[in-house]
Amino acid sequence: MDIQAIIDGIIDAGEQEIASIEKKANAQIKAIRDNAEAEANKQKNRILKDAHVRMNRTQAVVAQRTTMQALQMHANARQQLILKTLERSKTELMNIREKSNYPRIFENLISDAVSAILPSLINDQNIILHIDERDKNLVKGMKIPGKDRVQLIFDLHCSGGCEAEADDGMVKVRNTFESRFERALPQIQQDLSVFFEENVPSG
Repeated sequence: MDIQAIIDGIIDAGEQEIASIEKKANAQIKAIRDNAEAEANKQKNRILKDAHVRMNRTQAVVAQRTTMQALQMHANARQQLILKTLERSKTELMNIREKSNYPRIFENLISDAVSAILPSLINDQNIILHIDERDKNLVKGMKIPGKDRVQLIFDLHCSGGCEAEADDGMVKVRNTFESRFERALPQIQQDLSVFFEENVPSG
């Protein structure tokens, strides 16, 4: 065999080895690239999923806060209506003496207060009836239960009504418009709240 043939054989064998190495290298590169792309896609999908979850969570929080704010605004508006109604009622009470039916109402308040105390009196006890000076003319000639045991004192300042007590101070009855309004206030507020809730639009 001549030298050229040997050289050509070595070259052919080298080229075949190089081709084999290149083929293996390309296969490894492709596998690495495919794995990298797959991992990149997984990472991208995770990021997108996390972002979507965070977005949904944020939207839910915003929606909840918006709903709570709307409910609070509605509650505040309803409370303002209640307060305005109560203020108007107080104004009406202050002017109750101007009503034509006030004398009859006043007489009923006196009668109720005195009748509530009479059963509690012992021996020769009397009832002290506190009345506003402005009602002095109304009480004259009025039929008061147990009138002979009632002492009138015009030292009260109120929208109308009276306060009665046994002369030893052990039993007292407040029967003014203010006291009755105060006692009824919790129920009035509850009724107004229900009324406005049913009749005032929320949005």
